[in-house]
Amino acid sequence: MKKMQTAIVGCGVISEVYLESIRENFIMLEVVACSDLDKDRMNSTAEKYGLRPAALEQILADPEIELVINLTSPAAHYSLTRQALEHGKHVYSEKMLAVEFEQAAELCRIADEYGVRLGCAPDTFLGGGIQSAKYALEKGLIGKPLSGVISLSRDYRVYGENLPHLYKHGGSVLFDMGCYYLTAFASMLGPVKRVSAFGTRTEDSHKVRRIGSRFFGQEITLDDCNVVTAILEYSCGTLVTLHLNSSSILNETFHLELYGDCGILRLGDPNTFGGAVRIQKPHNDEMIIPFSHGFQEQSRGLGAAEMAWSIRAGRPHRAAKEMACHVLEIVHGVLKSLDTQSVYLMTTTFEKPKLLPEGFIGKGFWEPEEESALI
Repeated sequence: MKKMQTAIVGCGVISEVYLESIRENFIMLEVVACSDLDKDRMNSTAEKYGLRPAALEQILADPEIELVINLTSPAAHYSLTRQALEHGKHVYSEKMLAVEFEQAAELCRIADEYGVRLGCAPDTFLGGGIQSAKYALEKGLIGKPLSGVISLSRDYRVYGENLPHLYKHGGSVLFDMGCYYLTAFASMLGPVKRVSAFGTRTEDSHKVRRIGSRFFGQEITLDDCNVVTAILEYSCGTLVTLHLNSSSILNETFHLELYGDCGILRLGDPNTFGGAVRIQKPHNDEMIIPFSHGFQEQSRGLGAAEMAWSIRAGRPHRAAKEMACHVLEIVHGVLKSLDTQSVYLMTTTFEKPKLLPEGFIGKGFWEPEEESALI
Protein backbone atom coordinates (compact mmCIF):
# COMPACT_ATOMS: atom_id res chain seq x y z
CA MET A 1 0.00 0.00 0.00
CA LYS A 2 1.48 3.32 -1.09
CA LYS A 3 0.34 6.21 1.08
CA MET A 4 -0.82 9.38 -0.67
CA GLN A 5 1.30 12.43 0.07
CA THR A 6 -1.07 15.27 0.80
CA ALA A 7 -0.89 19.03 1.32
CA ILE A 8 -3.34 21.16 3.29
CA VAL A 9 -4.01 24.59 1.80
CA GLY A 10 -5.76 26.96 4.21
CA CYS A 11 -4.70 26.82 7.87
CA GLY A 12 -7.82 28.22 9.53
CA VAL A 13 -9.77 26.65 12.37
CA ILE A 14 -11.12 23.78 10.27
CA SER A 15 -7.58 22.70 9.30
CA GLU A 16 -6.89 21.57 12.86
CA VAL A 17 -10.05 19.46 12.83
CA TYR A 18 -8.91 17.82 9.59
CA LEU A 19 -5.33 17.29 10.72
CA GLU A 20 -6.32 15.76 14.05
CA SER A 21 -8.86 13.49 12.37
CA ILE A 22 -6.53 12.40 9.57
CA ARG A 23 -3.79 11.60 12.07
CA GLU A 24 -6.22 9.60 14.19
CA ASN A 25 -8.24 7.81 11.52
CA PHE A 26 -6.62 7.55 8.09
CA ILE A 27 -3.31 5.83 7.47
CA MET A 28 -3.69 6.30 3.69
CA LEU A 29 -3.25 10.08 3.88
CA GLU A 30 0.28 11.27 4.61
CA VAL A 31 0.04 15.02 5.15
CA VAL A 32 3.47 16.47 4.44
CA ALA A 33 2.94 20.19 3.84
CA CYS A 34 0.64 23.12 4.58
CA SER A 35 0.13 26.54 3.06
CA ASP A 36 -1.66 29.76 3.97
CA LEU A 37 -1.44 33.40 2.90
CA ASP A 38 -1.05 34.22 6.60
CA LYS A 39 2.57 33.17 7.17
CA ASP A 40 2.30 33.17 10.97
CA ARG A 41 -0.72 30.88 10.84
CA MET A 42 0.97 28.61 8.31
CA ASN A 43 4.17 28.34 10.35
CA SER A 44 2.22 27.70 13.54
CA THR A 45 0.27 24.86 11.90
CA ALA A 46 3.44 23.41 10.38
CA GLU A 47 5.24 23.41 13.72
CA LYS A 48 2.30 21.91 15.62
CA TYR A 49 1.78 19.01 13.19
CA GLY A 50 5.32 18.47 11.94
CA LEU A 51 4.61 19.66 8.40
CA ARG A 52 6.61 21.57 5.83
CA PRO A 53 5.40 25.17 5.44
CA ALA A 54 5.25 25.96 1.75
CA ALA A 55 3.93 28.50 -0.72
CA LEU A 56 1.14 27.25 -2.95
CA GLU A 57 3.49 27.38 -5.94
CA GLN A 58 5.92 25.04 -4.15
CA ILE A 59 3.16 22.56 -3.39
CA LEU A 60 1.91 22.57 -6.96
CA ALA A 61 5.46 22.06 -8.28
CA ASP A 62 6.24 19.14 -5.95
CA PRO A 63 5.84 15.89 -7.92
CA GLU A 64 5.61 13.82 -4.70
CA ILE A 65 2.42 15.58 -3.53
CA GLU A 66 -0.53 13.88 -5.20
CA LEU A 67 -3.47 15.36 -3.29
CA VAL A 68 -4.35 18.91 -2.26
CA ILE A 69 -7.02 19.40 0.40
CA ASN A 70 -8.50 22.87 -0.15
CA LEU A 71 -9.59 24.38 3.18
CA THR A 72 -9.61 28.01 2.09
CA SER A 73 -12.68 30.25 2.30
CA PRO A 74 -15.50 29.43 -0.15
CA ALA A 75 -14.75 32.47 -2.31
CA ALA A 76 -11.23 31.12 -2.94
CA HIS A 77 -12.23 27.53 -3.71
CA TYR A 78 -12.66 27.94 -7.46
CA SER A 79 -9.35 29.67 -8.17
CA LEU A 80 -7.20 27.46 -5.97
CA THR A 81 -8.85 24.20 -7.00
CA ARG A 82 -8.48 25.14 -10.65
CA GLN A 83 -4.76 25.83 -10.22
CA ALA A 84 -4.20 22.50 -8.50
CA LEU A 85 -6.16 20.52 -11.09
CA GLU A 86 -4.25 22.18 -13.92
CA HIS A 87 -0.99 21.15 -12.22
CA GLY A 88 -2.12 17.52 -12.27
CA LYS A 89 -3.07 17.28 -8.58
CA HIS A 90 -6.07 15.44 -7.21
CA VAL A 91 -8.16 17.88 -5.13
CA TYR A 92 -10.51 17.42 -2.23
CA SER A 93 -12.32 20.67 -1.40
CA GLU A 94 -14.14 21.83 1.67
CA LYS A 95 -17.78 22.64 0.95
CA MET A 96 -18.78 23.86 -1.53
CA LEU A 97 -16.93 23.29 -4.82
CA ALA A 98 -17.33 26.98 -5.68
CA VAL A 99 -19.68 29.87 -4.99
CA GLU A 100 -21.16 29.90 -8.49
CA PHE A 101 -22.66 26.84 -10.18
CA GLU A 102 -20.98 27.65 -13.50
CA GLN A 103 -17.59 27.65 -11.76
CA ALA A 104 -18.25 24.24 -10.22
CA ALA A 105 -19.27 22.82 -13.60
CA GLU A 106 -16.06 24.19 -15.09
CA LEU A 107 -13.96 22.56 -12.35
CA CYS A 108 -15.62 19.23 -13.16
CA ARG A 109 -14.70 19.64 -16.83
CA ILE A 110 -11.11 20.55 -15.97
CA ALA A 111 -10.71 17.52 -13.70
CA ASP A 112 -11.89 15.28 -16.53
CA GLU A 113 -9.61 17.04 -19.01
CA TYR A 114 -6.51 16.55 -16.85
CA GLY A 115 -7.46 13.05 -15.75
CA VAL A 116 -7.38 13.82 -12.04
CA ARG A 117 -9.88 13.30 -9.22
CA LEU A 118 -12.00 16.03 -7.65
CA GLY A 119 -13.92 15.39 -4.45
CA CYS A 120 -15.85 17.66 -2.13
CA ALA A 121 -17.24 17.96 1.38
CA PRO A 122 -19.46 17.48 3.18
CA ASP A 123 -18.35 13.91 3.78
CA THR A 124 -20.62 13.39 6.78
CA PHE A 125 -22.85 11.28 4.52
CA LEU A 126 -20.12 8.62 4.77
CA GLY A 127 -20.41 8.57 8.56
CA GLY A 128 -22.15 5.87 10.56
CA GLY A 129 -25.40 7.80 10.95
CA ILE A 130 -26.30 8.51 7.34
CA GLN A 131 -24.76 5.25 6.08
CA SER A 132 -26.95 3.32 8.54
CA ALA A 133 -30.01 5.29 7.37
CA LYS A 134 -29.12 4.57 3.75
CA TYR A 135 -28.72 0.88 4.65
CA ALA A 136 -32.19 0.84 6.22
CA LEU A 137 -33.68 2.60 3.20
CA GLU A 138 -32.04 0.27 0.69
CA LYS A 139 -33.15 -2.78 2.69
CA GLY A 140 -36.73 -1.56 2.22
CA LEU A 141 -37.46 -0.97 5.90
CA ILE A 142 -39.76 1.99 5.14
CA GLY A 143 -40.85 0.82 1.72
CA LYS A 144 -40.96 3.39 -1.07
CA PRO A 145 -39.85 6.86 0.13
CA LEU A 146 -42.74 9.13 -0.87
CA SER A 147 -41.85 12.39 0.87
CA GLY A 148 -39.33 13.98 3.17
CA VAL A 149 -38.56 16.98 5.34
CA ILE A 150 -35.38 19.02 5.69
CA SER A 151 -35.61 21.72 8.36
CA LEU A 152 -32.98 23.77 10.16
CA SER A 153 -33.11 26.89 12.30
CA ARG A 154 -30.07 28.83 13.53
CA ASP A 155 -29.19 32.39 14.53
CA TYR A 156 -26.62 33.92 12.19
CA ARG A 157 -27.30 37.29 13.82
CA VAL A 158 -25.01 35.90 16.53
CA TYR A 159 -22.67 33.67 14.50
CA GLY A 160 -22.25 36.26 11.75
CA GLU A 161 -20.85 38.89 14.08
CA ASN A 162 -17.66 36.82 14.30
CA LEU A 163 -17.98 35.25 10.84
CA PRO A 164 -19.43 37.97 8.58
CA HIS A 165 -19.06 35.81 5.46
CA LEU A 166 -22.28 34.15 6.69
CA TYR A 167 -24.10 37.29 5.54
CA LYS A 168 -22.57 37.20 2.07
CA HIS A 169 -23.37 35.28 -1.12
CA GLY A 170 -21.90 31.82 -0.81
CA GLY A 171 -21.95 31.90 2.99
CA SER A 172 -25.66 32.13 3.80
CA VAL A 173 -27.50 29.29 5.52
CA LEU A 174 -28.50 27.79 2.16
CA PHE A 175 -24.81 27.38 1.21
CA ASP A 176 -23.24 27.02 4.65
CA MET A 177 -25.62 24.45 6.18
CA GLY A 178 -28.06 23.46 3.45
CA CYS A 179 -25.32 21.46 1.74
CA TYR A 180 -25.11 18.97 4.66
CA TYR A 181 -28.82 18.16 4.42
CA LEU A 182 -28.98 18.19 0.63
CA THR A 183 -25.91 15.96 0.34
CA ALA A 184 -27.36 13.49 2.85
CA PHE A 185 -30.54 13.12 0.80
CA ALA A 186 -28.62 13.15 -2.49
CA SER A 187 -26.59 10.16 -1.29
CA MET A 188 -29.80 8.32 -0.35
CA LEU A 189 -32.33 9.42 -2.99
CA GLY A 190 -30.20 10.44 -5.96
CA PRO A 191 -30.65 13.56 -8.11
CA VAL A 192 -33.31 16.26 -7.96
CA LYS A 193 -35.43 16.98 -11.04
CA ARG A 194 -37.29 20.22 -10.21
CA VAL A 195 -37.14 22.98 -7.59
CA SER A 196 -39.80 25.50 -6.53
CA ALA A 197 -38.82 27.99 -3.83
CA PHE A 198 -39.75 31.04 -1.79
CA GLY A 199 -37.55 33.19 0.42
CA THR A 200 -37.12 36.44 2.27
CA ARG A 201 -34.54 38.66 3.93
CA THR A 202 -35.50 39.64 7.46
CA GLU A 203 -33.12 42.61 7.24
CA ASP A 204 -31.25 44.28 4.39
CA SER A 205 -28.13 44.76 6.48
CA HIS A 206 -26.87 43.87 9.92
CA LYS A 207 -24.93 46.16 12.25
CA VAL A 208 -22.38 44.27 14.32
CA ARG A 209 -22.99 44.98 18.01
CA ARG A 210 -20.73 42.32 19.50
CA ILE A 211 -18.24 44.05 21.80
CA GLY A 212 -14.79 42.64 21.14
CA SER A 213 -15.53 41.63 17.57
CA ARG A 214 -13.05 43.08 15.08
CA PHE A 215 -16.10 43.92 12.98
CA PHE A 216 -17.78 45.93 15.76
CA GLY A 217 -19.85 48.83 14.41
CA GLN A 218 -19.73 47.66 10.80
CA GLU A 219 -22.90 47.50 8.72
CA ILE A 220 -22.87 44.30 6.67
CA THR A 221 -25.25 43.79 3.76
CA LEU A 222 -27.19 40.52 3.50
CA ASP A 223 -26.68 39.21 -0.02
CA ASP A 224 -29.04 36.23 0.04
CA CYS A 225 -32.34 35.31 1.66
CA ASN A 226 -31.95 34.14 5.24
CA VAL A 227 -35.33 32.38 5.38
CA VAL A 228 -35.95 29.87 2.60
CA THR A 229 -38.60 27.27 1.84
CA ALA A 230 -38.72 25.01 -1.20
CA ILE A 231 -40.18 21.84 -2.67
CA LEU A 232 -37.66 19.48 -4.25
CA GLU A 233 -38.88 16.81 -6.66
CA TYR A 234 -36.38 13.97 -6.87
CA SER A 235 -35.99 11.86 -9.99
CA CYS A 236 -36.98 8.79 -7.94
CA GLY A 237 -40.35 10.46 -7.27
CA THR A 238 -39.80 11.57 -3.67
CA LEU A 239 -41.09 15.05 -2.78
CA VAL A 240 -39.06 16.88 -0.11
CA THR A 241 -39.93 20.06 1.78
CA LEU A 242 -36.89 22.26 2.50
CA HIS A 243 -36.97 24.86 5.30
CA LEU A 244 -33.94 26.92 6.39
CA ASN A 245 -34.08 29.86 8.80
CA SER A 246 -30.93 31.61 10.06
CA SER A 247 -32.74 34.38 11.94
CA SER A 248 -34.44 32.27 14.58
CA ILE A 249 -33.28 31.57 18.14
CA LEU A 250 -29.75 30.46 18.97
CA ASN A 251 -30.95 27.01 20.06
CA GLU A 252 -30.48 25.04 16.84
CA THR A 253 -33.31 22.77 15.72
CA PHE A 254 -33.20 20.32 12.84
CA HIS A 255 -35.35 17.68 11.17
CA LEU A 256 -34.22 15.22 8.50
CA GLU A 257 -36.99 12.73 7.83
CA LEU A 258 -38.18 10.36 5.13
CA TYR A 259 -41.78 9.13 4.95
CA GLY A 260 -42.25 5.80 3.18
CA ASP A 261 -45.37 3.84 2.36
CA CYS A 262 -44.66 1.44 5.23
CA GLY A 263 -42.48 3.34 7.67
CA ILE A 264 -40.82 6.61 8.71
CA LEU A 265 -37.07 7.18 8.99
CA ARG A 266 -35.71 10.00 11.19
CA LEU A 267 -32.03 10.80 10.76
CA GLY A 268 -29.59 12.48 13.12
CA ASP A 269 -27.74 15.74 12.55
CA PRO A 270 -26.07 15.57 9.09
CA ASN A 271 -23.43 18.04 10.32
CA THR A 272 -22.04 15.17 12.41
CA PHE A 273 -20.86 11.68 11.54
CA GLY A 274 -22.99 9.74 14.02
CA GLY A 275 -26.44 10.57 15.26
CA ALA A 276 -29.07 8.01 16.09
CA VAL A 277 -31.36 6.85 13.28
CA ARG A 278 -34.94 6.18 14.33
CA ILE A 279 -37.59 4.17 12.54
CA GLN A 280 -41.32 3.92 13.08
CA LYS A 281 -43.37 1.08 11.65
CA PRO A 282 -47.18 0.73 11.63
CA HIS A 283 -48.72 0.02 15.06
CA ASN A 284 -45.31 0.35 16.76
CA ASP A 285 -43.54 2.98 18.80
CA GLU A 286 -40.52 4.70 17.29
CA MET A 287 -37.26 2.84 17.91
CA ILE A 288 -33.55 3.44 17.35
CA ILE A 289 -32.03 1.15 14.75
CA PRO A 290 -28.53 -0.22 15.38
CA PHE A 291 -25.60 1.25 13.51
CA SER A 292 -24.58 -0.82 10.52
CA HIS A 293 -21.52 1.30 9.74
CA GLY A 294 -18.54 2.88 11.46
CA PHE A 295 -17.12 6.40 11.50
CA GLN A 296 -19.60 7.58 14.11
CA GLU A 297 -17.23 10.10 15.73
CA GLN A 298 -15.43 13.15 14.31
CA SER A 299 -14.02 11.93 10.99
CA ARG A 300 -13.30 15.02 8.88
CA GLY A 301 -11.19 13.97 5.93
CA LEU A 302 -13.15 10.74 5.48
CA GLY A 303 -14.16 11.80 1.98
CA ALA A 304 -10.55 12.59 1.07
CA ALA A 305 -9.31 9.27 2.49
CA GLU A 306 -12.01 7.32 0.65
CA MET A 307 -11.04 9.15 -2.54
CA ALA A 308 -7.36 8.28 -2.03
CA TRP A 309 -8.17 4.59 -1.49
CA SER A 310 -10.41 4.69 -4.59
CA ILE A 311 -7.61 6.20 -6.67
CA ARG A 312 -5.27 3.40 -5.60
CA ALA A 313 -7.97 0.81 -6.42
CA GLY A 314 -8.95 2.45 -9.72
CA ARG A 315 -12.64 2.83 -8.84
CA PRO A 316 -14.99 5.84 -8.56
CA HIS A 317 -14.90 7.68 -5.24
CA ARG A 318 -18.04 8.45 -3.28
CA ALA A 319 -17.73 12.15 -2.39
CA ALA A 320 -17.72 12.78 -6.11
CA LYS A 321 -17.57 16.05 -8.01
CA GLU A 322 -20.76 15.25 -9.91
CA MET A 323 -22.83 14.97 -6.73
CA ALA A 324 -21.21 18.09 -5.25
CA CYS A 325 -21.91 20.04 -8.43
CA HIS A 326 -25.52 18.82 -8.42
CA VAL A 327 -26.01 19.91 -4.81
CA LEU A 328 -24.63 23.36 -5.67
CA GLU A 329 -27.05 23.53 -8.59
CA ILE A 330 -29.91 22.75 -6.20
CA VAL A 331 -28.81 25.73 -4.08
CA HIS A 332 -28.69 27.99 -7.12
CA GLY A 333 -31.95 26.50 -8.37
CA VAL A 334 -33.59 27.57 -5.11
CA LEU A 335 -32.24 31.11 -5.51
CA LYS A 336 -33.31 31.32 -9.16
CA SER A 337 -36.75 29.93 -8.41
CA LEU A 338 -37.49 32.44 -5.66
CA ASP A 339 -36.09 35.31 -7.75
CA THR A 340 -38.07 34.44 -10.89
CA GLN A 341 -41.14 33.03 -9.11
CA SER A 342 -40.95 29.98 -11.34
CA VAL A 343 -40.02 26.30 -11.21
CA TYR A 344 -36.33 25.63 -11.82
CA LEU A 345 -35.48 22.58 -13.96
CA MET A 346 -32.22 20.90 -12.99
CA THR A 347 -29.58 20.37 -15.68
CA THR A 348 -27.10 18.05 -13.92
CA THR A 349 -27.28 14.52 -12.61
CA PHE A 350 -25.00 11.97 -10.93
CA GLU A 351 -24.70 8.33 -9.96
CA LYS A 352 -25.87 7.71 -6.40
CA PRO A 353 -22.84 6.64 -4.32
CA LYS A 354 -22.70 3.03 -3.18
CA LEU A 355 -22.96 2.13 0.47
CA LEU A 356 -19.69 1.55 2.26
CA PRO A 357 -19.22 -2.10 3.31
CA GLU A 358 -21.15 -2.72 6.50
CA GLY A 359 -19.83 -3.95 9.81
CA PHE A 360 -16.52 -2.06 10.02
CA ILE A 361 -17.18 -0.46 13.40
CA GLY A 362 -14.46 0.37 15.91
CA LYS A 363 -10.68 0.56 15.88
CA GLY A 364 -9.66 -1.58 18.84
CA PHE A 365 -7.45 -4.68 18.64
CA TRP A 366 -10.50 -6.98 18.80
CA GLU A 367 -12.63 -4.82 16.48
CA PRO A 368 -12.72 -4.34 12.71
CA GLU A 369 -10.58 -1.39 11.58
CA GLU A 370 -12.95 1.28 10.27
CA GLU A 371 -10.57 2.44 7.53
CA SER A 372 -10.72 -1.09 6.10
CA ALA A 373 -14.21 -0.17 4.81
CA LEU A 374 -12.50 2.23 2.40
CA ILE A 375 -10.20 -0.30 0.71
